[in-house]
Amino acid sequence: MLRLNRSLIADLNPSSHVSESFRSLRTYIRQLGLLKGSGGQVLLFTSAEGGEGKTTILSNLAVSFVQDGKKVAVVDCNLRKPGLHSVFDVEGSQGLAAYLSGYEEAKDIAVFGSLANLAVIPAGRTSVSPPDLLGSDKMAGLLEELKASYDLILLDTPQAVDYSDARILAPLSDGVIIVARHGRSKREALRRLKGLMEQSGVRILGIAMNQAK
Repeated sequence: MLRLNRSLIADLNPSSHVSESFRSLRTYIRQLGLLKGSGGQVLLFTSAEGGEGKTTILSNLAVSFVQDGKKVAVVDCNLRKPGLHSVFDVEGSQGLAAYLSGYEEAKDIAVFGSLANLAVIPAGRTSVSPPDLLGSDKMAGLLEELKASYDLILLDTPQAVDYSDARILAPLSDGVIIVARHGRSKREALRRLKGLMEQSGVRILGIAMNQAK
C-alpha cells in the first residue's frame, strides 16, 4: 500500500508555489518532446554529491505527471542509500535488488496504492556490488517491460561523481536531469558530473535547482 508522506508537496498542497515549480518542470519536459510517440520514456535523476534532493524532486515530479493523466513508474536504483521507500512508505515488496538477483519476477516488485497510475519499485537490500546488478541484462529487460506499460519511468540514482551507478544506467535512459542544491552544490563538482554524463553519451536535459529562492 502506498501512503504518501509530507515531502510530497505536489500531492498535499497542489496550489502551493512549490507545486507550481514541479508543474513548470513537467511542462519543460513535455516541451522537449519526450512524451511524444509510442513507448514510455526513461528519465534518470542524479547529482554531483549526496543530499542534493534528488529523491524529493523525482517523487514530486512523478506525482505532478500522474495529476496530468500520465502513467508513471518510479524506480529506486540507489541500492547504496535508498530513499523512495521512505517517501512513499512502501511495504510488501523485496524490490529491485531481489529482481536483479533473480529472486523475484518483475511483476512482483512494484507497489501500488491510493494514487492512481503510479507504481513504485523500491531498492530492496543486497550484498552484491550495485554496479554489477545495475549493469546486468535484467536491468535493461526491466526497463523495456516498464516502457510497455508506463508513459514515464523515473530512475533515482546515487551521486554520480562518487559512484558509477548513474553512469551505468545513463545509456539505458532517454535523458538525464541533474539535481543541484542552491547554495550547496559546488560548480567544480557539477562540471565534473556534466563531463561524466557526456562521456556516457546520454542527453543532459537540464539542471533542477533545489531550494532556490
